[in-house]
Amino acid sequence: MIRHIVMFSCKDRADLDGIYSGLSVLTQIPHAAVLEVSHNEKIDQLANDIDVIVYGEFATIEDFRAYKAHPLYEESIRRVRHLRDIRVAADYTVENATRVPV
Repeated sequence: MIRHIVMFSCKDRADLDGIYSGLSVLTQIPHAAVLEVSHNEKIDQLANDIDVIVYGEFATIEDFRAYKAHPLYEESIRRVRHLRDIRVAADYTVENATRVPV
């Protein structure tokens, strides 16, 4: 399984809803086992620059690639790119992740 985590910040706080709704388009793409879009609750006391998070799980790398190739993915980029400041993404294979203390 592939986990895909992307974090966004707003250029202007007035655009937060536009970023959230633009990213929410991604939930309509059928290739993810799980796809969530959420506001950052900013519970951590340090480095709260991130405003919106996208979290996805994909059964295979092929599903992940199909998700990124879907027309709604491009639509989301079109709606969000000009509004966002920071975009940080991380992808990893769950089976390769450390789950117990080494």
